[in-house]
Amino acid sequence: MTDILTKLPQALSKFQAEHHAAGRDGKGNYGTYTTLAGALAAIQPACAYGLSHTQTLQPISDELMVLRTTLMHESGESITSDLPLPIRQEGGRGNPMQTLGSTLTYARRYGLLAIYGMAGDDDDGEGTTAAAVPAKKPAAVPPKAAKQAPASAKPTPAPVAEPEPTEEDVPEPLDPEERTEILNVLQSLMRNDRPTFDAFVSDYRSTFSPPNGMKLSDHLQERQHGEFAQAFFAKITIE
Repeated sequence: MTDILTKLPQALSKFQAEHHAAGRDGKGNYGTYTTLAGALAAIQPACAYGLSHTQTLQPISDELMVLRTTLMHESGESITSDLPLPIRQEGGRGNPMQTLGSTLTYARRYGLLAIYGMAGDDDDGEGTTAAAVPAKKPAAVPPKAAKQAPASAKPTPAPVAEPEPTEEDVPEPLDPEERTEILNVLQSLMRNDRPTFDAFVSDYRSTFSPPNGMKLSDHLQERQHGEFAQAFFAKITIE
């Protein structure tokens, strides 16, 4: 990273003022997500501000490599972000290069979004859509009966209606492919960088409070869990 940054932060600030979300252009078994092509399209306007990037691979052991994302400015200033990735997938099936390619694609799009400070979707847009749904009208109150019931008669209690579940009550599941890739990265961290792995486990448990005795790998099932993991991976090593 350049020692003193002046031009790059100014250019990045101007870009972020106009661009903050990549949107979801891919569709999987469990919902939509941001593809690598979608992430690249979302950050392409940054070139107009003198910004560009590279993503390179650097092996650091027989089992681990680093995806280095470098954000550069035409002035020569730059910043880098490193994300460790496993080279081999234990217990994996099929072509190992295809598995590695899937992991790289997944890591590249999150590395790009992280270093440009962009989200994978537009939360504000979703909030506006949800707010536009009209609320249900309250049920009409029936008129009072002409004759009152005897004082000795006990009124029949009205049944209590259970609240209908909303979309917010149902968590969005994590895409199976993304879940596998996250678990692969965690497994590699456990073998090669135990302090970082332990830090992830501690942060995860304090954030989501999984039941005592439940494995983290079994609890990691929702989209919010995946977003937490990717945010943690993106900030592991920023030079």
